[in-house]
Amino acid sequence: MIRLLHPDGRAEKLRWTDKHPASHYGLGVVLRGHGGRILDGVNFKLLAVAGAKIICSDDRERRRVAGALAWPALGFPETFLEVRP
Repeated sequence: MIRLLHPDGRAEKLRWTDKHPASHYGLGVVLRGHGGRILDGVNFKLLAVAGAKIICSDDRERRRVAGALAWPALGFPETFLEVRP
C-alpha cells in the first residue's frame, strides 16, 4: 500500500504500475487514487516543500516509487519517502 500523506494529515491512495503508456524502461509511474492521474517527481517536489511525504508498506514499494519519481535525480532526502509496515 502506498499513500501520499499531505501536510494537513490527509492521506491519498497512490499506486505504482509499469502498465501505463507513460512508463519508460520499466520504471513505472505512480498514479493518484483510482484514476490515471500521474504523480511525477516534479509535482511531488512541490508537495514535499509544503510538508507532504510518501508512505510505503514495504521496501520493494519504496524502491519502485523512488525509481518512478526519479528520486535521486531530483535530490529528494530520504525523509520524504518512508516505510511503515
